[in-house]
Amino acid sequence: MIGRRAFLGGAGLAAVVVGFDPLGRGWVTKARAAEGVDFARTPLLDGELVWDAPSRRRGAVDLGNLVRRVPCAVLRPGSAEDIAKMMRFCRRHGIPVSTRGQAHTTSGQGLTDGLLIENRHLRSIHSLGRHTAEVDAGILWMDLAKAAFAHSPRLTPPALTCYTGLTVGGTLSVGGVGGIVGGLHSGLQVDHVRELEVVTGTGEIVRCSRSRRPDLFGAVLGGLGQFGVITKAVIELIPAKERARTYLLDYSDNASFCRDLHTLIERDGVDHVYAEFTAPGGENTFRIHATSFYERPNPPDDRAVLDGLHAVPEVDDTGYLEYAFSVDTVIDALRETENWDRLVKPWFDVWIPGGGLERYLDDLMPTLTPRDIGTYGAGLIYPQRRAHATRPYPRLPAPDGSPWAFVLDVNTVSETADPEPGFAEEMLARNKRLFARTRDRHGGTLYPIGSVPFTARDWRHHFGESWSDFRAAKRRYDPDHLLARGQGIFDA
Repeated sequence: MIGRRAFLGGAGLAAVVVGFDPLGRGWVTKARAAEGVDFARTPLLDGELVWDAPSRRRGAVDLGNLVRRVPCAVLRPGSAEDIAKMMRFCRRHGIPVSTRGQAHTTSGQGLTDGLLIENRHLRSIHSLGRHTAEVDAGILWMDLAKAAFAHSPRLTPPALTCYTGLTVGGTLSVGGVGGIVGGLHSGLQVDHVRELEVVTGTGEIVRCSRSRRPDLFGAVLGGLGQFGVITKAVIELIPAKERARTYLLDYSDNASFCRDLHTLIERDGVDHVYAEFTAPGGENTFRIHATSFYERPNPPDDRAVLDGLHAVPEVDDTGYLEYAFSVDTVIDALRETENWDRLVKPWFDVWIPGGGLERYLDDLMPTLTPRDIGTYGAGLIYPQRRAHATRPYPRLPAPDGSPWAFVLDVNTVSETADPEPGFAEEMLARNKRLFARTRDRHGGTLYPIGSVPFTARDWRHHFGESWSDFRAAKRRYDPDHLLARGQGIFDA
């Protein structure tokens, strides 16, 4: 450990790292340094740099448990300056760097055999006012939502992912779909950022916004960690209602489901909508969650919300935060009872043009079996009004005349942590086939949190007309291509 302390656990001074051997490509302990080994001394840090085997093993996998890369060291930063110092150090010695929040990608996107920065150690809320909060990148959206709701008046981020136990920096790096709050009347999480603090791949600490270094601001939001490490963000906040009434509507056929889904996302008085689906064959294949937020004692007009729909709803009425954290409650229970963190998760996540959802489901659903989702998995659909998605990344599908786009997830989860041989390979091959059909037949694009094998050529096609800007930003802010190599975007 390098930092203000002199020990790594009880290992003693012999285990303290003092530098890096650029020829042997390894870290140098105090004991080895005493032997006269040539090395480059590491900078003094506010946090700590650890190289013990347990810490490195914990950073070797992500949520998917499909890819394993053991980092050569793990930085637990105490400040943005720590990250900048180590970025400059790694640049001098050609050490690749990746950033880890909660590691909720599923195909090794954030893994590295170089330096792993655990950004969750930066987790303070620096200010919280009526319109914005300035937070460290390692703060969880759940913690920000709790603090905002406790403010007077009550506030909330305009968009919250379905699972809120994710870091601000992590979701801003991929886009941040409003899975449980947002989508109908707001953009993605990247659309509600006023300002960022970023450590670039050159080791520079930069404040950026729409008006200040806008090229970096636009590249980093949804930029998959390719240009810098987000260390702080100024997030917009809006008023929060006290309660949430959710209407649960079940469907056995695609056509009725799609008609009601399109009705609800356009209906006055409905604040949020998402849907679940399962493999065909059961009593119901689709379930819509349509939610209206309200203040006591003025509940939603149920008849106005439900007028003309094909399904009879079940109604669930809760407090706002209970609703916002409802998926966290389910996942945390699975974590305690079903070894959730160790299950294999070859997820498939794409954007679908809004006018083609029914046709896409007609194509997709007959291919799915219960094995494709699993007991602990889920099929999910999230609507996004295109007019509110203002950032260049993530890449939404080309407009098709509809004001909507949809994220569709086939979140496959294995039954055990040690599934039968070939399970992962089978599902990755399925994902590759599904994506080719999604792109070529339906004009869909990748939402890059899942497990779709992509080559550098695939990435160039994905970014399309934005590729030249994306590549130019890489040359400007990470010229040595040290950051986020796990994506494979700039592989030769």
